[in-house]
Amino acid sequence: MTAPAPTITGRPIRFALVGCGRISTNHIEALRQHDGRAELVAVCDNRPAALHAAVAATGAAGFDSLDALLQASDADIVTLATPSGLHPRQAISVAAAGRHVLSEKPMATKWDDGMAMVRACRDAGVKLFVVKQNRLNPTMQLLKAAVDGGRFGRVYMVTVNVF
Repeated sequence: MTAPAPTITGRPIRFALVGCGRISTNHIEALRQHDGRAELVAVCDNRPAALHAAVAATGAAGFDSLDALLQASDADIVTLATPSGLHPRQAISVAAAGRHVLSEKPMATKWDDGMAMVRACRDAGVKLFVVKQNRLNPTMQLLKAAVDGGRFGRVYMVTVNVF
């Protein structure tokens, strides 16, 4: 196990964004809201049109592969906004490069793949973050309070679709 990465102080945290599809605009906007504390230094997509659009919108350096991004960028955190099945392999590569990982949900589609991500990040001494923004929605907060308060009795199973 590698020693944990030092805390970043005295400068903005540098982010890279892998996957420039629909959800990428949310990440780009979130970083803009934290200007001065966070900056987008690189974007990556294997689709030339999506990559070009992201570079034009952000001014960040553009890469057509994760390997190229990891070799040539100085990002502290790499955000994985790619299709879900790619997250485990990509997260393991990012961790091996000594970068923190921020994965869109689901982090993995198989238990063993998720555990491999956790182990790779732990062994590399980097953090693994998974986006779970819906837990903060007012509706979800009301639902949690109702469940915690016993409004529905004992809950045995829940099925959720997020469209």
